Order: sequence, then structure tokens, then C-alpha cells
Amino acid sequence: MVSTVLLASACKTIDPAQAKPAVITNPSAETTAELTEVVSTIFNGRPVTLAQDVLTESNILSIQIAEHKKDGLPVMGRIEEMPRQFQLIKHEEGCYLFDSQNDTLYPLQTVQCQAIELP
Repeated sequence: MVSTVLLASACKTIDPAQAKPAVITNPSAETTAELTEVVSTIFNGRPVTLAQDVLTESNILSIQIAEHKKDGLPVMGRIEEMPRQFQLIKHEEGCYLFDSQNDTLYPLQTVQCQAIELP
């Protein structure tokens, strides 16, 4: 089953077969800030902390929502929610963060990436 993905900010479709897994080749405070903003937006503005070397060795990013705490104790008990997975992909000259939960691609403006071969 081949699906077509619609870009979040443009009316362009990408055939997933033409997109390749990728890693970031220009990690910097600027690229980390852009990724942090995109992921935070996906999580409805929740704060997100990412390492500056995120997506430089793997194309997979897994985010687990932190539990809410008061006085060091969980407020609502343990987290039952599964981590949300994202993939960095390259299509033509663009780099995109793919949210597999809702099949959405988020174009990245400051990120440069290189396609990789998966084992």
C-alpha cells in the first residue's frame, strides 16, 4: 500500500517511495531551535528539549511526554502513552520531519540533511 503525504505548509505531495531516510549534516543551535519549535507545535505548544546532535546519527526521533510532578511526585501516576516517533527524510533538496502518527511532513528551513541507507 503506497500512500501520498501532504506537506503541512504547502500543497505539494511527495511519494514516500521517492523520499529517503536522512541525517542532519549541519547541526547547530539554529537547527536544534527549528526542530524544537516544530516538535513543540506538534505537541500543542508543550515545551520540548532536544540535544544539539539530534538526528545526526539516526533518522528516528522518539519523544516521550514527561510526567507531571508536584513536589517531586507524579501528579497523575505513570505515563501510559507510547512515545511518538518522527523520521527525518530527504526529498529532492528538501529535508522534512515526518510524523508517522498522522502522516504529516513538516518542511525544515535551516536543516541540511543527507540521505542514508538503512540496514
